[in-house]
Amino acid sequence: TKTLMVTPIYSGFYTMCNHTRADTVDSPMVYSNGRWEIDWDDLESKMTPDVSAMIVCNPQNPTGNVWSEEELLRIGRMCLEHNIVVLSDEIHSDFIRPGQHYTPFASLWDKDVVNNSVSFNAVSKTFNLAGMKTAYFHSPNPTLLSRVRQNHRADLTIMGVVANEAAYRDGGEWFDQVLPYIDANHSFTEEYVKQHMPMVEYKRAEGTFLNFMDFSQVMAAINAEEMAKEQGFRSPEHYFQNWLIEHSGVLLNPGVSYGAGSEGHMRMNVASARVVLEGALGAMAEAFRKV
Repeated sequence: TKTLMVTPIYSGFYTMCNHTRADTVDSPMVYSNGRWEIDWDDLESKMTPDVSAMIVCNPQNPTGNVWSEEELLRIGRMCLEHNIVVLSDEIHSDFIRPGQHYTPFASLWDKDVVNNSVSFNAVSKTFNLAGMKTAYFHSPNPTLLSRVRQNHRADLTIMGVVANEAAYRDGGEWFDQVLPYIDANHSFTEEYVKQHMPMVEYKRAEGTFLNFMDFSQVMAAINAEEMAKEQGFRSPEHYFQNWLIEHSGVLLNPGVSYGAGSEGHMRMNVASARVVLEGALGAMAEAFRKV
């Protein structure tokens, strides 16, 4: 059995598919006019009879796409037509840029599409509670839920349950302050890159607290492809990751970890204090000026 994903997408999905002995199929998105767009023809061509599930990431990690109702319906109908179950991971759904609209897959008006899906969420990202092991899933389809339960092992902890309840009950005021702060961090990053990193291409995302920047010009300038081969790195992006640590002290995630179409890109988390973010960007800019 195979699992289909539009890429770039969260690297952990590959790990999970590997654990379940499911092969993965990538449908690379196309970067156009500052947004990563689904290649619909390619996506449908990958919906072969041996594909049984499609993972939808909304908002998309690492590209930050907040999928519209129209896009989700189109995905859902294509999957329904090809007998593919939709697994909708919505763990970043509280981090939506002002002006964007998050549509839960389970809220789509086409109930046939919704009945062919399982949705997943958690407090992990919103309240910084990764490791509490209280993620949850839901579906209106009892048959799908039964299939999940056959292969699901709950690994709850008392602390996790208490933290989950406390976050949803008492965390709203805190998060209402965090969200605009992170949004401002995104704007700060975009402007800083524009002014101080001419070799880096980046336009801020529609959602999440992540940036996915194109460093291909910098990588070419330091001959990352050849150096990666000479020094035994898995990819030019992994070599650049190491180069960046040595020259700036900043650690970014290599784009190739996120599937096809990620070449030349690196992922950066902006959910930090502004002084930390500014220091990291400044160190990177200084390193690039010396190239």
